[in-house]
Amino acid sequence: MTVLETVEGPDALIDQSLTVLEAKKAEWAALPLKDKIELLDAARLRLMDKMVSLGRIGAGVKACTDESMVVSEMLTSTAIPATYIHKLLATLRSLATTGKAPQLPVRTTTSGQLAVQVFPVSWADRNNLLQPGASAELVLRPEVKEVRQAELYDSNGRVKEGRQGVCAVLGAGNHGFLALKDVLVCLYERGQVVALKPHPQWFEWQRTADYVLQPFIQAGYLRSLYLPDTSSTGALLYHPKVDCVHMTGGTATHDVIVWGPSEEERKRRREANDPVLKVPITSELGCVTPFIVAPWRFTPAQLRLQAEGLVAAMTSNVGCNCNSAKVLVLPADWEQGPAFLENVRTVLRGTPMDPPYYAGIQERYRAFLERYPRCEVIEGPRREVAEDKADAVGKHLPYLINVMDELPTDPRAEYAFNVEPFAPVLTVVRLPTHGPVEFLEAATRFANEDLWGTLSAMVVLHPGLEAAHPEAVSKAIDGLRYGVVSVNAWSAVSFVVGACIWGAFDGDQTIADVGSGLGVVGNPYLLDRVQKAVYRVPLEGQAVPRPPHLKPLPLALARAAIGFLVSGWWGVLRAFWAR
Repeated sequence: MTVLETVEGPDALIDQSLTVLEAKKAEWAALPLKDKIELLDAARLRLMDKMVSLGRIGAGVKACTDESMVVSEMLTSTAIPATYIHKLLATLRSLATTGKAPQLPVRTTTSGQLAVQVFPVSWADRNNLLQPGASAELVLRPEVKEVRQAELYDSNGRVKEGRQGVCAVLGAGNHGFLALKDVLVCLYERGQVVALKPHPQWFEWQRTADYVLQPFIQAGYLRSLYLPDTSSTGALLYHPKVDCVHMTGGTATHDVIVWGPSEEERKRRREANDPVLKVPITSELGCVTPFIVAPWRFTPAQLRLQAEGLVAAMTSNVGCNCNSAKVLVLPADWEQGPAFLENVRTVLRGTPMDPPYYAGIQERYRAFLERYPRCEVIEGPRREVAEDKADAVGKHLPYLINVMDELPTDPRAEYAFNVEPFAPVLTVVRLPTHGPVEFLEAATRFANEDLWGTLSAMVVLHPGLEAAHPEAVSKAIDGLRYGVVSVNAWSAVSFVVGACIWGAFDGDQTIADVGSGLGVVGNPYLLDRVQKAVYRVPLEGQAVPRPPHLKPLPLALARAAIGFLVSGWWGVLRAFWAR
């Protein structure tokens, strides 16, 4: 039993937890780097001990019990935090031994901005079996003329004066690993101790993850608060001992937290610039995510593979991802466009429909279908629903494809361009352009100006197109105003390299008009003033994601892969004792 389970009532729990954290925030800031490294390394090893349990619980949250879903959840729950931890440890060890963060290759983009290569950096990166040929850069804001790293820490490796604090973190509702990673981001990238409020859907998962984070809990730098309702969550967020808030969720939730529960109050407070939340807030919110296919002559195998990549991006987690592909952008004059769409339909027919477990998904799905009653309805096989969740999740949802015959006259008012459906649906638009150069310009403009959100965008680029029109390709990649621009892969795969930031494009957002959020997470090399990430994989190969049923990974092999990722060959042996 932890200290958090010995107090009665949420108010007492919050008060006790925040009293501990407030007393510990200065200690964490002053803690030598060698001690911070020791705590993080301990968490890394503990992550492997619970990988199977985290996978099984995660699959259960999503109303599934079959092995493929367990493996999928096990990989996301452990591989993504593990790769991030490895990169962060490399930075902290470099700071501890040399006083500097690792020096990384830098170039200047066609737009004149500095771009820092964050993958591959090490021998392990260059020989990554999951991401062969992948690369990633972080692009700094236009005004930055010199790369700066680890600005959080002073010359002695301690958090600088004025940067410490207590951060209340609201965990995501669609994935457990996001909250775990957010905790580490706040501790190591921001110098803050953490009061974590997990999403109720993930309480059981987080209780297991607390074993991983136990070194921080035991030292008093983290408290996980299993609060029962919005009232107690509000008591946490507005508590005088909370110095800042970080959340992963929706824009509507953000606005309620910042400006108040009623529309009338929000309007009044916005006009007066008087937020109800008086401390800074950072956020990872939603996006109507574009999937852009630039025209060229693809082989049938290339078309099929990229169709599989699109389907993976559209259907994973029943479409309940902030980076799910929502708008497919094609050139109207591309002769292979019909063949590509037919490949998408074929892959969808073979892709299992996951249980629609996420709150509100049935209503959002119906709302989309009511707006677009002529949608194509495509049924795949039905994944078996966990017996104890069958009544709660309801009927499986067929995939919807909303093919627009022409662009709307007022695209900025179009429902499909402005409302993130969080459901397995896809809108298809064809831009009236001539040739790849004109298409890249138009697609960049359309994505930037007509689609809501700036989290991530995906672009399929044939190497022949890049060779023939390098300037047009560079201009498009540089010009897309998204936090992650992913070339030839679903943007979620950028998480796996452990060094790509996640968050909205760093533009002109404010708390009054927050868009896809404020701030970024997942910056283990501690680069200052990052505007966006560019992640690239080859057009063909292992790094292109496919729906899991097309490349099933046995549980035993997944254990070994995660073990190796976390701790080399010793980790492979240890993995088989994981629970």
